[in-house]
Amino acid sequence: MKRTHLVSLAVPLALLAGVATAAAQARPPEVLNVIELRQLVGSAEPGDHARLGAHFAGLAQQYAEEAARHTAMSKAFGGNPNRVGAVSASTHCARLARLSAESATTLRELATHHERLAAGVPSTAPANGARFEHGEGAPAPTDQELAALAARARTPADHRALAEYFQTVAARHTADAEAHSRMAQAYRGSANRRGGDPAVHCDRLVTLSREAAAEARAAAAEHNQLANVG
Repeated sequence: MKRTHLVSLAVPLALLAGVATAAAQARPPEVLNVIELRQLVGSAEPGDHARLGAHFAGLAQQYAEEAARHTAMSKAFGGNPNRVGAVSASTHCARLARLSAESATTLRELATHHERLAAGVPSTAPANGARFEHGEGAPAPTDQELAALAARARTPADHRALAEYFQTVAARHTADAEAHSRMAQAYRGSANRRGGDPAVHCDRLVTLSREAAAEARAAAAEHNQLANVG
């Protein structure tokens, strides 16, 4: 019964988390979502290392493409000196291009690292690679993926990965609630309000965010309990 509850809870939580299904559909098939990634990281199985290698290689390609886009934008802004703010925009885009290119390099090294481990060859993870193994760059699961992951979770590692994801969701919604609460207070303290009261709208968002955070925390607690039982 507990597993059924978790499966039914997964879909509304994914929707509350703001999962972008369209973006997920556009991602390469070898790129794992953040929960799948966390389930595989730390595994000693060659097949898992092979999947991680493909994931990081796919992410590297995405970052390289992003670097190329930022480089093109930097050149476009730099070629228009008469446009207000063009120089600063060009510099900003150039910096983003450099950061994306550096990430692509790290990801390619990380992909090679896991490919070597998959082949049984000793390897050392690249510097700065841990942030990508912890989930940076990996997309959130779609609602369908989240329900499927909850349904087939069997091992403690599976449940820990789901618990970590829901804890992240809860933290994000808690932060949203606090931000909306501050906005509501600011609106109520303004003497220049006209028309409808935007503070009421902010109050509603505070309520929704707190409810979403509570639901995510409940899911995290259940998965943590199952991880300890397993």
